Amino acid sequence: MLAPVSDGVPVITPKSKASITLIQLNSFPQTDPFGQTWDTVDAATFDTLGSPDIFFNITIPEPQPPVLWSQLSHFSNIKEFDTIPFFLLTPYEVVPFPSVIDINIYDYEIFGTTPDSTLMGTVTFDIDAFPDPLNPYPDYVTTEINGFSMTIGIHWEE
Repeated sequence: MLAPVSDGVPVITPKSKASITLIQLNSFPQTDPFGQTWDTVDAATFDTLGSPDIFFNITIPEPQPPVLWSQLSHFSNIKEFDTIPFFLLTPYEVVPFPSVIDINIYDYEIFGTTPDSTLMGTVTFDIDAFPDPLNPYPDYVTTEINGFSMTIGIHWEE
């Protein structure tokens, strides 16, 4: 679809809505801040490298952030440079728009019969028009922080 042009410059219509359609972890530190593997080595489940079982949730950055969305399943035994795309079957609408959101990366564990999770890291995204005058509403945004690289897919609406 071609954008309207004024004096050779594309006219960008401001957007009033955005939804997250994809979360993709591109890379992450192989060990926790103490130098330990994220996951317990468990030969019974063929996890001999201590690779994490990853899932995501979305919060807003506050002292007591509420969980706004959480993945219902997890990816098992993920290696450092595995690319993990998670397509949201129901896109997560960013409300209010614009907004700052945190996407948290967890290692899922079960101890006995109780689920437990370790927060591996958080990547923050500012969901608003971006400073690129030719593409202020990109379909994909990648952010890197503290050894974590993450890409999100965004659907914009006027």
